[in-house]
Amino acid sequence: MYLKLTFIQNVMEISCAILETRDSQKFEFSYKLELLGYMLGVRGRPLCLSSPVCYKAILAIGHLSKLKPSLILEENCELLDQCLKSLFPLPPLEKMMKEEGETVKDALPIQSLYVESLKALGKLMKTLLEEEPTTHWFQEMFQLLEASFSSAKEWERERALQATIQLLTAYQETVNSTVTVAFLFLELTSLLISDLNSMQMHEKYFQGNSWDLKVT
Repeated sequence: MYLKLTFIQNVMEISCAILETRDSQKFEFSYKLELLGYMLGVRGRPLCLSSPVCYKAILAIGHLSKLKPSLILEENCELLDQCLKSLFPLPPLEKMMKEEGETVKDALPIQSLYVESLKALGKLMKTLLEEEPTTHWFQEMFQLLEASFSSAKEWERERALQATIQLLTAYQETVNSTVTVAFLFLELTSLLISDLNSMQMHEKYFQGNSWDLKVT
């Protein structure tokens, strides 16, 4: 873990150093794609927050994304999708804190890493949006998040909602298009209402069939 964190920190420092140079927008960092691949690889499997590797890797990906050469749309989609898969499938926060933290003191860093990881994801989405501030790319990002709204796991839907709010905020700050934000807000509201209705239907079904369930 120490070697991974040291490597990630070095990548972030190199990225920041390049960005601070006068000609950073002209400089083509030939190792960008290779290092992005490494960052996606060091996140760790199985996914966990017992160490800051996942959080730091997402931060490093955000720094690298600001460098030239810019990635094509498909590459950015895959990059964001992999980062979403690093966070959304994690167990509920309460479960992680209980399983990975033997004491309350041990559990607090896990909670902090969880919060910071979601913030890092929000920063990454804003960075990717700044690289291509178009409605089309925004809608592509939204569709990646939209897939998690149909998840059977409540905590994954909650994380998708949090990330979507971050994306809407980033889009409004970057592109300043209130029309598109309003449209997608209505779409998001529709998804949430559909999700709520589905939950209510399941609840009514089980209540209505409680006698049968008891018999079986």
